[in-house]
Amino acid sequence: MLIEFPYGRGYLMTALEGAPDLFDHLLAGLTTSEADLRPDPERFTIREVMAHIAEWETVFLARMKRICSEETPVLEGYDEWQWATEHNYAGSNPLEQSKHFRERRTQTVAFLHSRSPADWLRSGNRPEIGLITLEAQALLISLHDTYHLRQITEWRRMTAPPLDTP
Repeated sequence: MLIEFPYGRGYLMTALEGAPDLFDHLLAGLTTSEADLRPDPERFTIREVMAHIAEWETVFLARMKRICSEETPVLEGYDEWQWATEHNYAGSNPLEQSKHFRERRTQTVAFLHSRSPADWLRSGNRPEIGLITLEAQALLISLHDTYHLRQITEWRRMTAPPLDTP
């Protein structure tokens, strides 16, 4: 079991449930120029991040459902940059994508709450990383959220007015 200590799974579920609120907080007052800022050409803009997390939530849930319903399914990978182009992430509305993300995350959380302890130990095969349990996939989702939450924080900090310091 990945999360050995007694409160681990509760903390994980709290993180998954709370992520939509954190994204919404970071998007408050977002301007078009902030949404399209790309200080690092190897990373998404905030606009693209929101489309990415909304879409990938469906991928994560589909993978977890397969882990629970099939014996060690092979879980295919996807090229996120190709999807960003094909699915026009750059033309999306970040606030609308945040709503989609929240709706889809609610489904993910409900699915995870409905799982038995044995289900959390079931696994699938991600060829690029190897075997992954349901529990590890759920943790990976939370880490993915954290990566993008930090990215949005960094991007917004670049355009924020300086704080007054005493």
